[in-house]
Amino acid sequence: MGRQYRKHGARARLGVIPVVAAVGLLGALGVATPQAGAQTASISKSELAKLKTIVADAKKAPKWVAPGPAVNGTAALKGKTIVTFPISSNIDACNTKGQQGYFQAEAEKLGAKVISLPTANPGGPPTWISNLNQAVNDRASAVVMLCGPTAAAISNELSTVQSHHIPVVDGNYNQTGGSKAFPLTGLSAESGVDTNGGITDDLADALVNLKGKPAHVLFLDSTDVAQDQGAANTLKADINKWCPGTCTVTNTGPFTSADWATKEQSPIATALQGNANINTVIVTFDGMSDDIISDVEAAQKSHPGLKIYAWGGGIAEIHDVNSNPVFAADAGPDERWDAYNQLDQVIRLLSGKKAEPVAKEIAPNMFFTKSNAATFYNGNNYSDKAYSNGAFIKDFQRLWEVG
Repeated sequence: MGRQYRKHGARARLGVIPVVAAVGLLGALGVATPQAGAQTASISKSELAKLKTIVADAKKAPKWVAPGPAVNGTAALKGKTIVTFPISSNIDACNTKGQQGYFQAEAEKLGAKVISLPTANPGGPPTWISNLNQAVNDRASAVVMLCGPTAAAISNELSTVQSHHIPVVDGNYNQTGGSKAFPLTGLSAESGVDTNGGITDDLADALVNLKGKPAHVLFLDSTDVAQDQGAANTLKADINKWCPGTCTVTNTGPFTSADWATKEQSPIATALQGNANINTVIVTFDGMSDDIISDVEAAQKSHPGLKIYAWGGGIAEIHDVNSNPVFAADAGPDERWDAYNQLDQVIRLLSGKKAEPVAKEIAPNMFFTKSNAATFYNGNNYSDKAYSNGAFIKDFQRLWEVG
Protein backbone atom coordinates (compact mmCIF):
# COMPACT_ATOMS: atom_id res chain seq x y z
CA MET A 1 0.00 0.00 0.00
CA GLY A 2 1.98 2.90 -1.03
CA ARG A 3 5.05 3.80 -3.02
CA GLN A 4 3.76 7.35 -2.57
CA TYR A 5 5.29 7.33 0.89
CA ARG A 6 8.75 6.96 -0.59
CA LYS A 7 8.21 9.91 -2.90
CA HIS A 8 7.15 12.30 -0.15
CA GLY A 9 8.65 10.61 2.89
CA ALA A 10 11.61 11.49 5.04
CA ARG A 11 14.28 10.42 2.56
CA ALA A 12 15.61 13.97 2.52
CA ARG A 13 16.17 13.98 6.28
CA LEU A 14 19.66 12.53 6.22
CA GLY A 15 21.40 11.51 9.38
CA VAL A 16 22.88 8.57 11.17
CA ILE A 17 20.86 5.49 10.30
CA PRO A 18 20.91 3.12 13.25
CA VAL A 19 21.30 -0.55 12.58
CA VAL A 20 18.48 -2.47 14.26
CA ALA A 21 19.75 -5.95 14.98
CA ALA A 22 17.69 -8.84 13.70
CA VAL A 23 16.13 -10.22 16.85
CA GLY A 24 14.34 -13.55 17.03
CA LEU A 25 10.70 -13.24 17.94
CA LEU A 26 11.12 -15.81 20.68
CA GLY A 27 8.75 -13.89 22.92
CA ALA A 28 6.47 -12.17 20.43
CA LEU A 29 6.14 -15.04 17.98
CA GLY A 30 7.23 -18.02 20.01
CA VAL A 31 9.20 -19.66 17.21
CA ALA A 32 12.92 -20.24 16.83
CA THR A 33 15.24 -18.05 14.83
CA PRO A 34 17.29 -19.57 11.99
CA GLN A 35 20.66 -21.02 12.89
CA ALA A 36 23.51 -22.05 10.66
CA GLY A 37 22.77 -25.44 9.17
CA ALA A 38 19.07 -25.19 10.05
CA GLN A 39 16.90 -28.20 9.28
CA THR A 40 15.89 -28.72 5.67
CA ALA A 41 13.20 -31.32 6.25
CA SER A 42 10.21 -30.92 3.97
CA ILE A 43 6.62 -30.76 5.08
CA SER A 44 4.49 -33.72 4.06
CA LYS A 45 3.10 -34.07 0.53
CA SER A 46 -0.46 -34.12 1.86
CA GLU A 47 0.11 -30.88 3.79
CA LEU A 48 1.71 -29.29 0.72
CA ALA A 49 -1.33 -30.24 -1.36
CA LYS A 50 -3.56 -28.46 1.19
CA LEU A 51 -1.40 -25.36 0.95
CA LYS A 52 -1.67 -25.35 -2.85
CA THR A 53 -5.44 -25.42 -2.49
CA ILE A 54 -5.35 -22.47 -0.07
CA VAL A 55 -3.27 -20.45 -2.52
CA ALA A 56 -5.44 -21.35 -5.53
CA ASP A 57 -8.64 -20.38 -3.71
CA ALA A 58 -7.14 -17.11 -2.46
CA LYS A 59 -6.25 -15.98 -5.99
CA LYS A 60 -9.88 -15.98 -7.13
CA ALA A 61 -11.82 -12.70 -7.16
CA PRO A 62 -14.25 -12.83 -4.20
CA LYS A 63 -18.00 -12.66 -4.52
CA TRP A 64 -19.92 -9.68 -3.18
CA VAL A 65 -22.17 -10.24 -0.17
CA ALA A 66 -24.53 -7.52 1.11
CA PRO A 67 -23.41 -6.43 4.60
CA GLY A 68 -26.99 -5.66 5.62
CA PRO A 69 -30.49 -4.79 4.38
CA ALA A 70 -31.01 -2.19 1.68
CA VAL A 71 -30.95 1.47 2.73
CA ASN A 72 -31.53 4.60 0.64
CA GLY A 73 -28.16 6.25 0.21
CA THR A 74 -29.44 9.44 -1.40
CA ALA A 75 -31.95 10.07 1.38
CA ALA A 76 -29.22 9.50 3.96
CA LEU A 77 -26.49 11.69 2.43
CA LYS A 78 -28.17 14.48 0.46
CA GLY A 79 -27.06 17.82 1.89
CA LYS A 80 -24.83 16.22 4.56
CA THR A 81 -21.21 17.19 5.18
CA ILE A 82 -18.68 14.40 5.69
CA VAL A 83 -15.09 15.04 6.77
CA THR A 84 -12.49 12.42 5.83
CA PHE A 85 -8.77 12.11 6.52
CA PRO A 86 -6.18 9.32 6.20
CA ILE A 87 -3.70 8.00 8.74
CA SER A 88 -1.09 9.47 6.39
CA SER A 89 -1.53 11.31 3.10
CA ASN A 90 1.75 9.78 1.98
CA ILE A 91 0.24 6.29 1.81
CA ASP A 92 -1.50 6.21 -1.55
CA ALA A 93 -3.85 3.41 -0.54
CA CYS A 94 -5.35 5.70 2.08
CA ASN A 95 -5.25 9.18 0.50
CA THR A 96 -7.19 10.67 -2.42
CA LYS A 97 -5.61 8.11 -4.75
CA GLY A 98 -7.06 5.28 -2.67
CA GLN A 99 -9.83 4.92 -0.11
CA GLN A 100 -10.30 8.65 0.47
CA GLY A 101 -10.73 9.28 -3.25
CA TYR A 102 -13.11 6.38 -3.85
CA PHE A 103 -15.19 7.35 -0.82
CA GLN A 104 -15.46 10.98 -1.92
CA ALA A 105 -16.45 10.17 -5.50
CA GLU A 106 -19.31 7.85 -4.52
CA ALA A 107 -20.56 9.94 -1.56
CA GLU A 108 -20.78 13.04 -3.75
CA LYS A 109 -22.81 11.10 -6.30
CA LEU A 110 -25.29 10.48 -3.50
CA GLY A 111 -25.53 14.19 -2.67
CA ALA A 112 -23.04 14.62 0.17
CA LYS A 113 -20.47 17.37 0.52
CA VAL A 114 -17.15 15.68 1.30
CA ILE A 115 -14.26 17.60 2.84
CA SER A 116 -11.18 15.45 2.18
CA LEU A 117 -8.51 16.68 4.58
CA PRO A 118 -4.83 15.76 4.27
CA THR A 119 -2.63 14.36 6.99
CA ALA A 120 0.68 16.19 6.84
CA ASN A 121 4.03 14.45 6.81
CA PRO A 122 4.88 13.05 9.29
CA GLY A 123 1.32 13.67 10.45
CA GLY A 124 0.20 11.44 13.25
CA PRO A 125 -2.01 12.42 16.21
CA PRO A 126 -1.44 16.21 16.03
CA THR A 127 -2.89 16.32 12.52
CA TRP A 128 -5.68 13.87 13.39
CA ILE A 129 -6.63 16.11 16.33
CA SER A 130 -6.66 19.18 14.10
CA ASN A 131 -8.84 17.41 11.55
CA LEU A 132 -11.34 16.27 14.19
CA ASN A 133 -11.55 19.80 15.54
CA GLN A 134 -12.20 21.06 12.02
CA ALA A 135 -15.01 18.52 11.64
CA VAL A 136 -16.68 19.99 14.74
CA ASN A 137 -16.17 23.55 13.47
CA ASP A 138 -17.58 22.59 10.05
CA ARG A 139 -20.59 21.02 11.77
CA ALA A 140 -19.95 17.80 9.96
CA SER A 141 -22.61 15.12 9.81
CA ALA A 142 -20.00 12.35 9.99
CA VAL A 143 -16.25 11.73 10.09
CA VAL A 144 -14.37 8.93 8.34
CA MET A 145 -10.79 8.12 9.40
CA LEU A 146 -8.98 6.00 6.82
CA CYS A 147 -6.55 3.12 7.38
CA GLY A 148 -6.88 2.93 11.13
CA PRO A 149 -5.71 6.05 12.99
CA THR A 150 -5.02 5.08 16.60
CA ALA A 151 -8.12 5.89 18.64
CA ALA A 152 -6.11 5.83 21.89
CA ALA A 153 -4.10 8.84 20.72
CA ILE A 154 -7.19 10.97 20.06
CA SER A 155 -9.58 9.76 22.77
CA ASN A 156 -10.33 13.26 24.11
CA GLU A 157 -11.12 14.60 20.66
CA LEU A 158 -13.30 11.60 19.84
CA SER A 159 -15.27 12.29 23.02
CA THR A 160 -15.74 15.90 21.90
CA VAL A 161 -16.93 14.81 18.46
CA GLN A 162 -19.26 12.30 20.08
CA SER A 163 -20.71 15.02 22.33
CA HIS A 164 -21.68 16.88 19.17
CA HIS A 165 -23.51 13.74 17.95
CA ILE A 166 -21.15 13.30 15.00
CA PRO A 167 -20.59 9.62 14.18
CA VAL A 168 -17.01 8.54 13.50
CA VAL A 169 -16.14 5.57 11.27
CA ASP A 170 -12.60 4.21 11.49
CA GLY A 171 -11.84 2.30 8.32
CA ASN A 172 -9.42 -0.59 7.97
CA TYR A 173 -9.13 -0.99 11.75
CA ASN A 174 -9.84 -4.53 12.89
CA GLN A 175 -7.61 -7.53 13.70
CA THR A 176 -5.39 -5.51 16.01
CA GLY A 177 -4.36 -8.54 18.03
CA GLY A 178 -5.91 -7.19 21.20
CA SER A 179 -3.53 -4.23 21.34
CA LYS A 180 -4.69 -1.63 23.87
CA ALA A 181 -3.34 1.07 21.56
CA PHE A 182 -6.29 0.49 19.23
CA PRO A 183 -9.52 0.67 21.28
CA LEU A 184 -13.00 1.09 19.85
CA THR A 185 -13.99 3.71 22.46
CA GLY A 186 -15.35 6.81 20.80
CA LEU A 187 -15.92 5.12 17.46
CA SER A 188 -19.39 4.69 16.01
CA ALA A 189 -18.36 1.98 13.55
CA GLU A 190 -15.41 0.42 11.80
CA SER A 191 -14.74 -1.34 8.55
CA GLY A 192 -12.16 -4.08 8.37
CA VAL A 193 -9.59 -5.94 6.35
CA ASP A 194 -8.49 -9.56 6.55
CA THR A 195 -4.86 -9.14 7.59
CA ASN A 196 -4.84 -12.56 9.24
CA GLY A 197 -6.03 -14.26 6.07
CA GLY A 198 -3.42 -12.38 4.05
CA ILE A 199 -0.54 -13.52 6.26
CA THR A 200 -1.85 -17.09 6.03
CA ASP A 201 -1.89 -16.83 2.23
CA ASP A 202 1.64 -15.40 2.22
CA LEU A 203 3.12 -18.21 4.30
CA ALA A 204 1.19 -20.87 2.37
CA ASP A 205 2.49 -19.46 -0.93
CA ALA A 206 6.05 -19.29 0.40
CA LEU A 207 5.95 -22.96 1.41
CA VAL A 208 4.52 -23.90 -2.00
CA ASN A 209 7.20 -21.88 -3.82
CA LEU A 210 9.85 -23.53 -1.63
CA LYS A 211 8.39 -26.89 -2.68
CA GLY A 212 7.67 -27.85 0.90
CA LYS A 213 11.03 -26.94 2.38
CA PRO A 214 10.77 -24.94 5.61
CA ALA A 215 10.35 -21.18 5.38
CA HIS A 216 12.98 -19.18 7.24
CA VAL A 217 11.17 -15.88 7.53
CA LEU A 218 12.51 -12.36 7.92
CA PHE A 219 9.47 -10.54 9.31
CA LEU A 220 9.17 -6.74 8.99
CA ASP A 221 6.75 -5.19 11.45
CA SER A 222 5.49 -1.69 12.18
CA THR A 223 3.68 -0.68 15.35
CA ASP A 224 2.17 2.25 13.43
CA VAL A 225 -0.07 -0.22 11.61
CA ALA A 226 -3.17 -1.32 13.50
CA GLN A 227 -2.99 -4.86 12.16
CA ASP A 228 0.65 -5.44 13.13
CA GLN A 229 0.12 -7.56 16.24
CA GLY A 230 -2.60 -9.57 14.55
CA ALA A 231 -0.20 -10.32 11.68
CA ALA A 232 2.51 -11.47 14.10
CA ASN A 233 0.07 -13.71 15.97
CA THR A 234 -1.16 -15.30 12.74
CA LEU A 235 2.37 -15.98 11.50
CA LYS A 236 3.14 -17.73 14.78
CA ALA A 237 -0.06 -19.80 14.65
CA ASP A 238 0.42 -20.88 11.04
CA ILE A 239 4.03 -21.90 11.59
CA ASN A 240 3.01 -23.93 14.63
CA LYS A 241 0.32 -25.60 12.51
CA TRP A 242 2.21 -26.29 9.28
CA CYS A 243 5.91 -26.56 10.08
CA PRO A 244 6.59 -26.55 13.82
CA GLY A 245 10.23 -27.05 14.69
CA THR A 246 11.41 -26.49 11.11
CA CYS A 247 10.15 -23.06 9.99
CA THR A 248 11.78 -20.13 11.74
CA VAL A 249 11.31 -16.37 12.12
CA THR A 250 13.73 -13.50 12.51
CA ASN A 251 12.16 -10.15 13.35
CA THR A 252 13.42 -6.82 12.01
CA GLY A 253 11.83 -3.72 13.45
CA PRO A 254 9.53 -2.44 14.60
CA PHE A 255 9.66 0.45 12.17
CA THR A 256 7.49 3.54 12.50
CA SER A 257 5.97 4.96 9.32
CA ALA A 258 8.61 7.71 9.37
CA ASP A 259 11.29 4.99 9.23
CA TRP A 260 10.02 3.21 6.14
CA ALA A 261 11.98 5.29 3.65
CA THR A 262 15.02 5.97 5.84
CA LYS A 263 15.83 3.26 8.38
CA GLU A 264 14.75 -0.10 6.96
CA GLN A 265 17.45 -0.82 4.44
CA SER A 266 20.46 -1.11 6.75
CA PRO A 267 18.92 -3.61 9.21
CA ILE A 268 17.36 -5.62 6.38
CA ALA A 269 20.69 -5.90 4.60
CA THR A 270 22.41 -6.77 7.88
CA ALA A 271 19.92 -9.52 8.65
CA LEU A 272 20.25 -11.03 5.16
CA GLN A 273 24.03 -10.86 5.21
CA GLY A 274 24.15 -12.42 8.65
CA ASN A 275 21.95 -15.41 7.92
CA ALA A 276 22.09 -17.33 4.65
CA ASN A 277 19.16 -19.53 5.68
CA ILE A 278 16.59 -16.74 5.26
CA ASN A 279 14.47 -17.57 2.19
CA THR A 280 11.27 -15.60 2.83
CA VAL A 281 10.59 -11.93 3.61
CA ILE A 282 7.09 -11.21 4.96
CA VAL A 283 6.07 -7.57 5.30
CA THR A 284 3.23 -6.68 7.65
CA PHE A 285 2.29 -3.64 5.52
CA ASP A 286 3.26 -3.51 1.86
CA GLY A 287 4.10 0.20 1.89
CA MET A 288 7.20 -0.86 3.83
CA SER A 289 8.43 -2.99 0.94
CA ASP A 290 9.19 -0.27 -1.60
CA ASP A 291 12.65 0.61 -0.34
CA ILE A 292 13.91 -2.90 0.37
CA ILE A 293 13.25 -4.58 -2.97
CA SER A 294 16.76 -3.91 -4.27
CA ASP A 295 18.31 -5.30 -1.07
CA VAL A 296 16.32 -8.51 -1.35
CA GLU A 297 17.20 -8.79 -5.05
CA ALA A 298 20.88 -8.42 -4.21
CA ALA A 299 20.63 -11.26 -1.68
CA GLN A 300 18.87 -13.74 -4.00
CA LYS A 301 22.08 -15.34 -5.29
CA SER A 302 23.23 -16.23 -1.81
CA HIS A 303 19.73 -17.07 -0.47
CA PRO A 304 18.09 -19.79 -2.61
CA GLY A 305 14.36 -19.24 -3.09
CA LEU A 306 14.35 -15.79 -1.46
CA LYS A 307 11.20 -13.78 -2.23
CA ILE A 308 9.07 -10.97 -0.74
CA TYR A 309 5.49 -11.55 0.42
CA ALA A 310 3.40 -8.66 1.74
CA TRP A 311 0.03 -7.64 3.08
CA GLY A 312 -1.76 -4.53 1.83
CA GLY A 313 -2.98 -4.84 -1.76
CA GLY A 314 -1.65 -1.47 -2.94
CA ILE A 315 -1.61 -0.66 -6.66
CA ALA A 316 2.15 0.03 -6.75
CA GLU A 317 2.89 -3.28 -5.08
CA ILE A 318 0.54 -5.21 -7.37
CA HIS A 319 2.56 -3.72 -10.25
CA ASP A 320 5.73 -5.00 -8.57
CA VAL A 321 4.27 -8.48 -8.15
CA ASN A 322 3.41 -8.53 -11.85
CA SER A 323 6.81 -7.29 -13.03
CA ASN A 324 9.46 -8.14 -10.43
CA PRO A 325 10.50 -11.77 -9.84
CA VAL A 326 11.56 -11.12 -6.24
CA PHE A 327 8.09 -9.82 -5.21
CA ALA A 328 6.10 -13.05 -5.10
CA ALA A 329 2.74 -11.96 -3.69
CA ASP A 330 0.72 -9.21 -2.03
CA ALA A 331 -2.41 -10.05 -0.08
CA GLY A 332 -5.02 -7.45 0.77
CA PRO A 333 -8.21 -5.64 -0.16
CA ASP A 334 -9.11 -3.65 -3.21
CA GLU A 335 -9.20 -0.19 -1.55
CA ARG A 336 -12.41 0.64 -3.40
CA TRP A 337 -14.15 -2.21 -1.63
CA ASP A 338 -12.91 -0.98 1.73
CA ALA A 339 -14.06 2.57 0.92
CA TYR A 340 -17.51 1.33 -0.06
CA ASN A 341 -17.83 -0.55 3.22
CA GLN A 342 -16.96 2.68 5.05
CA LEU A 343 -19.57 4.53 3.03
CA ASP A 344 -22.13 1.86 3.84
CA GLN A 345 -21.45 2.40 7.55
CA VAL A 346 -21.96 6.15 7.16
CA ILE A 347 -25.18 5.71 5.18
CA ARG A 348 -26.65 3.47 7.87
CA LEU A 349 -25.62 5.77 10.71
CA LEU A 350 -27.02 8.87 8.98
CA SER A 351 -30.23 6.96 8.26
CA GLY A 352 -30.72 6.52 12.00
CA LYS A 353 -29.86 2.83 11.82
CA LYS A 354 -27.20 0.80 13.59
CA ALA A 355 -24.00 0.23 11.69
CA GLU A 356 -23.38 -3.31 10.61
CA PRO A 357 -20.64 -5.10 12.60
CA VAL A 358 -17.11 -5.18 11.24
CA ALA A 359 -17.44 -8.90 10.49
CA LYS A 360 -19.88 -7.87 7.75
CA GLU A 361 -18.22 -4.60 6.75
CA ILE A 362 -14.96 -6.20 5.74
CA ALA A 363 -13.13 -5.80 2.45
CA PRO A 364 -12.52 -9.35 1.20
CA ASN A 365 -8.96 -10.53 1.02
CA MET A 366 -7.45 -11.00 -2.41
CA PHE A 367 -4.15 -12.67 -3.19
CA PHE A 368 -2.18 -11.00 -5.93
CA THR A 369 0.51 -13.21 -7.48
CA LYS A 370 2.30 -13.18 -10.82
CA SER A 371 -0.35 -15.45 -12.31
CA ASN A 372 -3.27 -13.09 -11.62
CA ALA A 373 -1.90 -9.62 -10.77
CA ALA A 374 -2.46 -8.14 -14.24
CA THR A 375 -6.17 -8.92 -13.94
CA PHE A 376 -6.59 -6.63 -10.95
CA TYR A 377 -5.14 -3.35 -12.18
CA ASN A 378 -5.35 -1.05 -15.15
CA GLY A 379 -2.60 1.56 -15.17
CA ASN A 380 -2.71 3.33 -11.82
CA ASN A 381 -6.19 2.16 -10.89
CA TYR A 382 -7.92 -1.08 -10.05
CA SER A 383 -9.29 -3.09 -12.93
CA ASP A 384 -12.96 -4.05 -13.00
CA LYS A 385 -12.16 -7.11 -15.11
CA ALA A 386 -11.70 -9.37 -12.09
CA TYR A 387 -15.22 -8.59 -10.86
CA SER A 388 -17.16 -8.99 -14.08
CA ASN A 389 -16.74 -5.33 -15.07
CA GLY A 390 -17.31 -3.80 -11.66
CA ALA A 391 -20.16 -5.96 -10.45
CA PHE A 392 -19.47 -5.26 -6.79
CA ILE A 393 -19.81 -1.49 -7.35
CA LYS A 394 -23.18 -2.03 -8.98
CA ASP A 395 -24.19 -4.33 -6.13
CA PHE A 396 -23.39 -1.64 -3.55
CA GLN A 397 -25.31 0.93 -5.56
CA ARG A 398 -28.33 -1.36 -5.73
CA LEU A 399 -28.05 -1.86 -1.96
CA TRP A 400 -28.22 1.92 -1.55
CA GLU A 401 -31.21 2.07 -3.94
CA VAL A 402 -29.35 4.12 -6.55
CA GLY A 403 -31.00 4.45 -9.92
